[in-house]
Amino acid sequence: MSKLYMSLMLILTLSFGAEAQVYPTTSWSDNTDVTWYDATQNQFTISTEQALAGLSMLVEQGTTFDGKTLNITADIDLDAHLWTPIGTGVDFPFSGTVDGGNFTISNLWINLPNDDFVGLFGQTTGASFLNIIIENSNILAEDTAGTLVGNLSLSSNMDNCHARNISITASSYNIGGLVGGVLSDSHMTKCSITGDVIGVNQVGGLAGTAWNNTTISECYSEGTVSGGFLIGGLVGYCTFAFTPNTQNSINNSYSRSIVSANSGRAGGIYGGSDDTLILNNSYSTGTVTSPEYAGATIGAYGTGSITIGNTYFDLDSSQMTNGVGGYLGNTASPDISGRTTPNMKNSAIVDLLNAGSSNNPWTRDATINDGYPILESLLSVDQNTVTVSETVVYPTVFTDRITVSSTAQLKSFSMYSITGALVLEGDLSQNNTIQPQTLSAGVYILNITTDKGMITKKVIKQ
Repeated sequence: MSKLYMSLMLILTLSFGAEAQVYPTTSWSDNTDVTWYDATQNQFTISTEQALAGLSMLVEQGTTFDGKTLNITADIDLDAHLWTPIGTGVDFPFSGTVDGGNFTISNLWINLPNDDFVGLFGQTTGASFLNIIIENSNILAEDTAGTLVGNLSLSSNMDNCHARNISITASSYNIGGLVGGVLSDSHMTKCSITGDVIGVNQVGGLAGTAWNNTTISECYSEGTVSGGFLIGGLVGYCTFAFTPNTQNSINNSYSRSIVSANSGRAGGIYGGSDDTLILNNSYSTGTVTSPEYAGATIGAYGTGSITIGNTYFDLDSSQMTNGVGGYLGNTASPDISGRTTPNMKNSAIVDLLNAGSSNNPWTRDATINDGYPILESLLSVDQNTVTVSETVVYPTVFTDRITVSSTAQLKSFSMYSITGALVLEGDLSQNNTIQPQTLSAGVYILNITTDKGMITKKVIKQ
């Protein structure tokens, strides 16, 4: 299926998604507070929804906050209105530092299906984000979108930032669960995402695109990642180096996302790369589907400067036998190993992952992360998360069937049109496959009932 058709299908999603998800109709831009701002000061406190909306307005008016720090000192609930990103484009970037204080920003609603640089923050240059937690978000965008930051660029950094229960749907490129683009000397450490990400090209569970000297370290993603081309469980695509020795690296990270592409190049960690990729001390567990170049670790890569070492995937849960889906040049021999589920859940795999690092970042607890290795630095995050991977629906962009995978006991399903009409229902206790061949192309809401409760997913019939 062509990327053009995929784009049309996703635009259809965006055209009706707001109604299906019951987005707010009023805007936070009409509910702002800027009384906290004093241009002579360098430290600010944000403790209300109106104050955070005021930050968006100030940046839109040209205040970059370069050299200034904003401290969030209370939980913030954005459920009442639609959000306008902080930093709406290259002419109005955000360049300050935000310390979230591990408080929670919840219920983020963004309905910008024709806009670029979309997220809680849109365009950033030289910015820093620390200790930020986002719970529950629904985002419609076009290009360069992520839950926390649309475009993390020009020496921007992100540390200990997490987003939970997110849904992001976009009709173009550079789409990630947490960050759309990680660009030009920008870095992410100790970050995570759980939820569903849909885009067209360069789409990743954590980040859509990484290029020109970037690092992603001690991060993970869980959920589903769907799109057309270059779809990755952690990162969609990386390439490009303006000067020598400007690699893009992933280190000590993992993906438990289900990945599907309807055009080509899909991988459990990376969708693909043509050059400048380094991947070490990492693993993936999810299934990967694509009509061209599907790999448990990476969809396909070229003959440029690419290094992959000490990396693993689960043979059983992924239903994959090859770490790399294909080579766009000469065949290589990357250090990627497939292991059975029992061998992915024991102390030996922890020792193997730690062997590639000096600080032993990996550990294991049988009661956390389904028994797979976890990162010491994110242990508190894992302990307080009900993982999306407990019940996974894939592919979210389907033609004739949908598979439901769950550690809970499956009971039943029901599918609704975007107008709320029941169109299909059935039993899942004996068969975890849904076959909605008779449905017309379009967007549907799928409810899955388990013995632990019900989850809702947005799916697209091609």
